[in-house]
Amino acid sequence: MARNDSALGPLLAAKSAAARSRALEAILVDHVQPVVRRVLARYRAQNLSAEDAEDLAGTVHLRIVRRLQHLTANDEPIERLNDYIATITYNVVYAYLRRRFPERARLKNRLRYLFTHDDALASWEWRGDIVCGLARWRGREPVQLAVAREDASAPMLDRDAPADAMRAIFERAGGPLLFEDVVRTAMSVWNISDSIASDTAGQPLSFASTPALELETREYIEALWSEVRELREPQRAALLLNLRDVKGTNGLALLLVTGVATFDEIAAVLGMPAERLSEIWNDLPLDDLTIAGLFALSRQQVINLRKSARERLARRMAAMNRRKA
Repeated sequence: MARNDSALGPLLAAKSAAARSRALEAILVDHVQPVVRRVLARYRAQNLSAEDAEDLAGTVHLRIVRRLQHLTANDEPIERLNDYIATITYNVVYAYLRRRFPERARLKNRLRYLFTHDDALASWEWRGDIVCGLARWRGREPVQLAVAREDASAPMLDRDAPADAMRAIFERAGGPLLFEDVVRTAMSVWNISDSIASDTAGQPLSFASTPALELETREYIEALWSEVRELREPQRAALLLNLRDVKGTNGLALLLVTGVATFDEIAAVLGMPAERLSEIWNDLPLDDLTIAGLFALSRQQVINLRKSARERLARRMAAMNRRKA
């Protein structure tokens, strides 16, 4: 119990169902709801309506309640409750926005990669927000910029040379910009549509069309996850950090959405602290060079490890299907 956040003490010490219910309600009111509201408030300017926010909050609450209802002192501890709640909320929001606004999500991933891999550019934190700009401006507070496509210079319009375009945008601004302002500017000058994906507009997020199919999908993912955990650690990292869903975005989010694995469990399987996985979560899936840099491997080694992992999984899942047949 000592390893869990002190706020969970009454829940873990409860001797009856009624006491456990009261403790869980107190946690929801005092911790879950305030943290979820703060996180969702950061996204209200990003096409997240009040109805969307309410639905997402409900999803987060349900996921956390399911975890806490069965939490015991022998389970993996939740050492910082508010951080755990925030992580779950960010994961739910990221999955929603990536699925509903895939073009915007791809652009944000591209820009994040650019600001961490181009020596002339940089990103840093300022009053809780991410700021981007020229590397020599690191630490400065952001300015504001509003530029329409018709007012942009030729370098700013060149989406095929994003580093040059970003430098031109920052020179026009005369200072660093909030990351979200950079994204909006890039979408404007590069003529990227922010329209809602047609297959998800107005529809609840779901990976299955019927309860039977949802159960079958979850069972398959559970079986696959079990086999992944049997791989050698380098194989797991090479496979999972590059894992993509059908839309080409972060495939690991499916494990969280279906409840097959927690964020901490995924981090443990990857052999990294949860804090480190949280730092790179928005950039997933990673390319082979980035994965190689994280684990001091060559790009070819990463490719070979992933190939071996896929071949083993294919054999194991085929054998499982034959047994079921």
